[in-house]
Amino acid sequence: MIRRRILSVVLLALLGLPGLAQSERAKQFGDYQVHYNAIATGLLQPEVARSYGIVRSRNRGLITVAVLRQGEAVPARIEAEAINPNSQLRRIAMQEVDEGSAVYYIGTFDVDHLETLRFRLDIEPRGAGREFELVFEQRFYTDE
Repeated sequence: MIRRRILSVVLLALLGLPGLAQSERAKQFGDYQVHYNAIATGLLQPEVARSYGIVRSRNRGLITVAVLRQGEAVPARIEAEAINPNSQLRRIAMQEVDEGSAVYYIGTFDVDHLETLRFRLDIEPRGAGREFELVFEQRFYTDE
């Protein structure tokens, strides 16, 4: 019961909390829908961060990605990187979180207050036979 409650809190936090950074984002690639978001880890509840081994900090960011096909979670290979305005590249190691009916991917990275990062994700859903590129920008407000 507690694990299920934490999962729903995590999914809300990871896939878009109203009032945080930005609301949920999604992009359609044929039959696949990719949900994604990036927030400062300091916005996560302490118990949620702890349960997923995420360090809460205003100088750490969290990117989350979920791939769906016809409403069902699909495992995928995801490579992520972020580039700051000075063209400094940050590769982001993505970790799969498999909760049975929910599969999503998380990765953390360093971030500064008022920094805008341009993210590039290469996403290959299992069985799709092709790769999708997703690019988005996120500005971080990390001072509390």
